[in-house]
Amino acid sequence: MVKRMTAGFIILSVAVVFILTACGSEKKETASDAGSASVENGEETSGGTNAQESPEVSDGKSEKEKILIAYFTWADNTKVDNPDAVDVDASTSASVLPPGNAAMLAGWIQEEAGGDLFSIQVTEPYSSDYDECLDRAADEEAKKARPPLKSRVEDMDSYDIVFLGFPNWWYTIPMAIHSFVEEYDFSGKTVIPFVTHGTGGLASCIDDLKSALPGSVTVLEPIGIYRDDVKSAKPKIQKWIADWRNG
Repeated sequence: MVKRMTAGFIILSVAVVFILTACGSEKKETASDAGSASVENGEETSGGTNAQESPEVSDGKSEKEKILIAYFTWADNTKVDNPDAVDVDASTSASVLPPGNAAMLAGWIQEEAGGDLFSIQVTEPYSSDYDECLDRAADEEAKKARPPLKSRVEDMDSYDIVFLGFPNWWYTIPMAIHSFVEEYDFSGKTVIPFVTHGTGGLASCIDDLKSALPGSVTVLEPIGIYRDDVKSAKPKIQKWIADWRNG
């Protein structure tokens, strides 16, 4: 009887040990599988984190793109001895006073698109007399002059998009714009022109600007604002920037 019970106990003990061993092994395999899934999920999470760290595209534009708004305006490139004597109602004279036509547009562009402002200024100011200023502009254009500039953009390489503003002088871009674009490497950048003009409209401004830039530059749709309409042009600038963002 005792022998029979002892034998049964031994058999039972062996069975229990076998079951426990099997369960332990199964738990180890399950833990191992869970560990592998965790690593795989970790890789997916890491990939997701990297994607989140990369700039998200908003309104068709990357948040990483850095914007410069550079402009050339008569008001920043002349000296008016007697501002009170300027006829602010005359379209040919009002733009000689700050902020200047192109500068006004540049400020509204910054409000809508963000970015940094930069005023392009020559070392030798132009006359504050309209006719004398245009005479010098015509002479510079005929000679293909490159008037020296007073300052440079810091770290131009960091900018991806350059809004570039200027008046139409003698149906083309001012020679100071040539000076500006030739000082930097615009390769691979996007340039967006904005132009103030009289009855000549944009004339050959955009074609001449494209010719002055490297072939790898993308020149987007410009905006031209008639000089008499500059002060009321903010809604046009807002729509232009909205179209650009959604383009």
